[in-house]
Amino acid sequence: MDSVYTTTITTAAKKRDIQVNVLDPYQPIFELIYRNKSVRCYNALTDNIGAATFHLAQNKFAANYFLKQHGFPVADQTMYTNMESALRFLSDHHCIVVKPSAQWGGRGVSTHITCRVELEEALEFAREYCDEIVLEKCVTGIDWRLIFVNFKYVCAIERNPASITGNGIASIRELILEKNRFTRDTDPGNCIPLDKETLRTINSMGLDFNSVPGHNEYIQVRRTTNYHTGGTVDIVTDRIPSEYISVCEKAVKLLNIPVLGVDILADTTSNSFHIIELSPDLAISPPEGDIVVEAWLDYLFPDSIVNI
Repeated sequence: MDSVYTTTITTAAKKRDIQVNVLDPYQPIFELIYRNKSVRCYNALTDNIGAATFHLAQNKFAANYFLKQHGFPVADQTMYTNMESALRFLSDHHCIVVKPSAQWGGRGVSTHITCRVELEEALEFAREYCDEIVLEKCVTGIDWRLIFVNFKYVCAIERNPASITGNGIASIRELILEKNRFTRDTDPGNCIPLDKETLRTINSMGLDFNSVPGHNEYIQVRRTTNYHTGGTVDIVTDRIPSEYISVCEKAVKLLNIPVLGVDILADTTSNSFHIIELSPDLAISPPEGDIVVEAWLDYLFPDSIVNI
């Protein structure tokens, strides 16, 4: 309950005289009460959403299949069943993503898989988080999350992978730990893991954790862009093409989920994009937190007023 994702909500709620009733001190489960109305929450997920609808959106394969059936642009996917069929999928697409079917924050995700050895390692990594594993064609583009509240477009963020900058003295491991120490003071959830995927990323550049980057040398240490694995976030609300917003809004309304993050990869050169994932239980993260939480509280408690 003390994470920045929860306190962003609870601090804003209290400014509106909305009562916060903590239901579990160890998880972000709480109740918001204003006058005669109460809403139970898990981060920004509320009990206004049915369980079946939540699982449809939260499961990466089910969401992809649903969107594809309704004509939305998505990347090709299949569920992992055995190595033989997985290798055929890899052969068909040449470069794939391996990820747990129901996780968040980049946990267990490996991207740019191009050979059997990498595939086997990626499957092992994904199994640490979930028994059901999704294989997906690797598509490229700018990573944007479009956030909708009350079925309306509120803001968008651009996510970029975690990186470090060398000083000619410290190793990659030391630079990551130093960056994590700095980040942990403001948001412990924005740290770079020293895990297999980070190692695989730097190995692809002929480096390891003991390598010493040169002075001011930029090193991208993750391929995934998740904020929860050290990625950076910028607000880009006004940069999203109107046609992208329109398509994503139709998906939000079709799913009937009033508060939803829609993750897309956009190829601006061809003016096309793919919907990669949905986030029905999105964590309201910095720096877009204030924008989203005010719209969210307006939706839940339209009669509440901010008291300065």
